[in-house]
This record gives sequence, structure tokens and C-alpha cells, in this order.
Amino acid sequence: MKITMMHGRRRGVAAAAAAMSVLLLSACKSTETTPAGAPASSSASATADRTRECTTATDSFRKLIADLLMAGAGAEDDKEHTAARKALTDYASTARGEAAKVTDPALRAGVEQLAAAAEKLSKAADPTNLDNPDMKKAAGEIEKVCADALTPSAPPGTPTVRLGAAGSPCELPVSFDLVALWKPKAVDVAQLGELASLYRNGPFEAVCEVDPKPAGELGMMRVFTSKTAAGSPRASLEAFVAGDSLEARKAGNYEVKKIKYTELTLGGQPAAEVTWEPYNKALDHASKYSAFALNTARGAVVVKISPFGADEHVNLLPAYELAKKSLTVNS
Repeated sequence: MKITMMHGRRRGVAAAAAAMSVLLLSACKSTETTPAGAPASSSASATADRTRECTTATDSFRKLIADLLMAGAGAEDDKEHTAARKALTDYASTARGEAAKVTDPALRAGVEQLAAAAEKLSKAADPTNLDNPDMKKAAGEIEKVCADALTPSAPPGTPTVRLGAAGSPCELPVSFDLVALWKPKAVDVAQLGELASLYRNGPFEAVCEVDPKPAGELGMMRVFTSKTAAGSPRASLEAFVAGDSLEARKAGNYEVKKIKYTELTLGGQPAAEVTWEPYNKALDHASKYSAFALNTARGAVVVKISPFGADEHVNLLPAYELAKKSLTVNS
């Protein structure tokens, strides 16, 4: 069964996923290991136990969400509802078994509440709707207990990654520093098939994306280039924003609000930046984006941050500002 991300009734799942961001992060805090033969302190042992228990609880919950998405969020088909009900009851049974082994009373209570909420949802008219008070409250309890244990952190002395130079994960017309734990990878739009349109904005194509989830953030930083874009950096940004989500715009489901342009200098070169707030009517979802642009001998470059939601924009700004501050143009 093909799941369409633009399905209007998926909004409940999207909203719930955003509200339970800690539970949906793909990485958890790394813990220091005790050298072989050395006794572990009781506090270190307790911290390791809580991290392990929180990881188990959140992994089970992420699997539940994935199962519900595969069942077809917001769908009304009996077969899909049957699959969702089974996922919820299976999760409830697994979570109760996990809760019995949890040593932290607060975490145990949260897991038990989440199991009860899942069982209750399995009997609801729409078992795919995670946007309900019981599920949110239970997930919130686990989030409070596990926030510290699951917050990624870089050990002191972690080297800064320089992106863009020869030999780096993405070779670009510019170079800049990345926040620790952010993971870059090169993008080849020609290999993306049906997803290629998501990596194009006007005359620009993404050539690199940097995932902040290992650092505990939701969203993405992408670097776009264009060999055909001409004119000032601001003109590049105007074309870039105008090309954002063209299919949704044509369908009348996409609005862009509060566009603000600023002229600046980056790496000794004239540049510009823009912030804008896109709103997808079909998903009832708003965000806030920032991007900067400059011209190089190898074409125009745009660096953009796109958080999952407007609230996460401030969390991505340190990486964005670091990129601006440390940027140099490669020869």
C-alpha cells in the first residue's frame, strides 16, 4: 500500500510526532564506558541503567509510530485499521513487559501509561490517530524522565568538521564549520528518482545535506548550487524562495509569509540572506526557514536550514550562524 505524505488526515500523526520530539530522535546520548577491570561507580551505573531503559522505551515507541504509519495514518479502510489495532496491542504487551524490568519508578509509570494509552487507542474508531490526550500525556511523562539521558552531547575536545574542502564529505564552492555531531553527506539529485523535486528550488539543486538528529535536533541543513543562476545574491534568493514547493503551490496548498531579505558580507564576498515562514494547508503545518546566498567562480551557492516546525528554528540557528561566520570561498 502506498502512503501519501500529503494526505490531509495525517495531520494528527505529524503533530504528535513533533510534540514527542525527544522520543522520535534517532540518536541517544553516548555514555562513557568503564575500563576493563575498573569498578563502576554507583552513580555511573545508575546513569547507564537509565540511559539503557530510556533507549529501550523510546525504541519501542518509535517502532509503534512506524507501524502505524505503515498501516496508513488517518485511513478508513478496515484492513488498515486492523493492522493498526494489532500494532497498538502488540506494543501495549511489549511495553508492559519492559516496564516490569524498569528500575526508575517515574519511567516505569510513564511506560505503563503509554501502554494503557495504546491499548485504549486500539479500541477507538480511528486507531491510527496519535493526536489524543492520553497518548500525549504518557509520552510527555517519558520525555521528562528521559530528556537528559537521551540528549546527545559531544565529548570535550570533539574536533570541528570543516565542510566543503577537497576530501570532506561534500566538496563545495565554499567551506564552513559544522556544529559537533551534525552529519553531512553528498546528494546526487539525479539518483533520487521521484524524490528529486524535493531537492530542487528554482534553478538550484541540493548537493549536500547535513542531518542534525545525531545532535538532538529536528530538521535539515542543505547546500544548493546553480550554474545557471545569474545576478545578485538577493536575486538568487528571490528565485530560490519562488521555487520552494512548487507542486504544493500549484495545488493551492502552500503559502509563504513574512519574507525578509538582508544584505551582508560573507567570506569577504557580497551576500544576502532571507527568512520566510511556509505554511502547508493540506498538512496544517507551519515552519520557518533561513538561507543565505553568495556568488562564486563555480556558480551561486545557497545554504538553507529547514527545521521540522517553526519552534525548532531557533535550535538550528547556532549551526547556521557558525556556517556564516566561518565561511570561506574555495578557489
